[in-house]
Amino acid sequence: MDESSLQLVSEIGRHLAHRTRPNKDFLVKSLGKAANALALIKQSPQPRTAKEVQAAKKQEDALKPLANAVVCGGLLQHADKEVRLLVAMCVTDLFRIMAPVPPFEDKHLRDVFKLIISLFEDLADTASPFFSKRVKVLETMAQLKCCVIMLEIDCIDLVLEMFNIFFSVVRLSLFQNLTPTEQQDAIFTADKLAASVIKACAQEDELNSLVCGFLTTCIHDRDAMGSELKEYYNEIFSKVFQCAPEMLLDVIPSLIKELSADEVDVRIKAVNLVGMLFALQHHVVQKYHELFVEFLKRFSDKSVDVRISALQCAKAFYLANPYDGTESREIMTSVGDRLLDSDDQVRKQAVLVACDIFSSNLKLVSSKLLSQATERLRDIKACAIEFCMLGSMTISDHFEEIPCKIMMLCYDKDCKEFRFQNIEFVLANDLFPEDLSVEERTNHWMHMFSLFSFPHEKALDTILTQKRRFQNEMKSYLAMRKKLKEICPEETQKKIEIMFTKIAAFFPDSHKAEECLHKLNQIKDNSVFKLLEKLLEEQAFATIGQTMKDKHLVMIGDSNPNYEFLRLLFSKCSSNIFSSEHVKCILDYLSNNENGNKDLEDSSANLLLAIVRNFPSMLKGLEKQFQKLLEQKSPVNDKLIEVIAKAGSHMSFNHSDIYPLLKRICLDGTRRQAKFAGSAIAALSFEQSVFRKLYEVWASSDKAKSVLQKKN
Repeated sequence: MDESSLQLVSEIGRHLAHRTRPNKDFLVKSLGKAANALALIKQSPQPRTAKEVQAAKKQEDALKPLANAVVCGGLLQHADKEVRLLVAMCVTDLFRIMAPVPPFEDKHLRDVFKLIISLFEDLADTASPFFSKRVKVLETMAQLKCCVIMLEIDCIDLVLEMFNIFFSVVRLSLFQNLTPTEQQDAIFTADKLAASVIKACAQEDELNSLVCGFLTTCIHDRDAMGSELKEYYNEIFSKVFQCAPEMLLDVIPSLIKELSADEVDVRIKAVNLVGMLFALQHHVVQKYHELFVEFLKRFSDKSVDVRISALQCAKAFYLANPYDGTESREIMTSVGDRLLDSDDQVRKQAVLVACDIFSSNLKLVSSKLLSQATERLRDIKACAIEFCMLGSMTISDHFEEIPCKIMMLCYDKDCKEFRFQNIEFVLANDLFPEDLSVEERTNHWMHMFSLFSFPHEKALDTILTQKRRFQNEMKSYLAMRKKLKEICPEETQKKIEIMFTKIAAFFPDSHKAEECLHKLNQIKDNSVFKLLEKLLEEQAFATIGQTMKDKHLVMIGDSNPNYEFLRLLFSKCSSNIFSSEHVKCILDYLSNNENGNKDLEDSSANLLLAIVRNFPSMLKGLEKQFQKLLEQKSPVNDKLIEVIAKAGSHMSFNHSDIYPLLKRICLDGTRRQAKFAGSAIAALSFEQSVFRKLYEVWASSDKAKSVLQKKN
């Protein structure tokens, strides 16, 4: 293809050279063919072998007639726009094919670039049939970095003229006529071209004065500006600053004035612009201290909107300058001050910013700010959940206090988001990230429980109790549903309606939940009900339940109108907060905590008791580990015995192994230990003769005053 195209281009070049006064039709036809042929010719790589050098020479000879015809035949100065466009297309393709060596002598390059730049004046005419061809010329110019060549041959005036044209013709409609891919390519190319020019001309006084003049006018007298670009001066300022910050030194004082302007909208725009500058990696904050001081004042601006804008800039600033000492500390102090702002929207934004900063790098965050943020939970409820999702954090009182404070919101009658019907989902879904292991979750729970006071423990117990009652009601419903044919339909329907009223009360929106339950009851597909039964039976591994739920929800599809209700229903039927895995992790900790934290050990045993009090079956399968721990004479033995008393009926101990231990505790333990050991023996369903013999031994011992609670 290159051979035939080269031959055609060569012939066209010779024909053009022989015509002294060609008419327009001839030129359009010839140049059109040449442009099409040139577009098919690929750029040759740098020749390395003798054969490649020969091929490159052959290509140069074939293109030379057209290049000569363009510069020597007066085509660069032709008056017709269509002819000039076709000449420009041929010229830019000649640049592309011959790169990196220009296809023309230096003395002709200025006229060549002048022709090309003149085409850009018509880019505003997006309806023109030539628009796409003009864009193609612009793209080729940018790809070949022809702007750099213009600078090298001292055509700075042409560069300035080109950018003045760009500023005057650029319109949003230019990009509306392009496909998304073309838009992206055009924007990217134009951006690279502009950045290249700015970097290369940063020291040129003429360009500096033009850019600074444009931006200064935008800042002080936007209404007098005719260009549509005046509305985007913030973005232009930021882009220029990234390429050549020294170019804008004369504009910085204007920004300081903008930050303290009387108009609120002006201050907001200035805050956003300065915030963008401070987020750049140029140590801007140290270089322009006066600008930083004025920016800092905007955190306490009289306008709520300005204060919120300043807070929105704080995160980007802190991430760009985490180790910049004084300035970063002052920003964090300002964020902390806004946590106590008189306006609730400002406080909300302050918490959001604080949470984002915490999640970016916990090691850089002061504990004071963390404590201040947690104190705002009653003001900003939804944002607190986001912060609690920081699951990969190192355990510390500061972090664990957050869920503690969330737990207390259960008692707030005005706090609908954290009522007992909602809090289960917060603890199950929002407290930790999905990828956090059960072991890490359990570690956090044990540490949290060490910070619990009585109201906290009561709140958790209420949550777990409600979950247990809900699951019992669901089991009753599923059992009754299986017996529909055996029982009177009318009587069964009444019982089911009563059950649905009870079950719906455990959901955030009880009315909607009851409607969904009735719809669920009409479903003939048993797969949903089988899944519910499995979730209620399978309390051992939370991951197994999660897999089953996810698989079924995918089958249902989120477009299903009942999807959200079923998601909540599946969650409540599963072991979404605690499972047997959590119980095992607690037992592992207690077994291996020989020289550990006694307070944490005690709270871990209390957590274990809180779980099995409502879900005793979660201890099933862990009997050997539990018995081994009990034999260690741990400081928490009292609580371990109480655990057996609560969950013994669900545990499968070897009676010959566990009875001697419990008997010894009954006879030799404290009053409290004897009481629970007796209850444990009763819970484990020993034969009645065991109790008689135990009583006889006990009655003759010194522990006769102990109270033995016998299973009824």
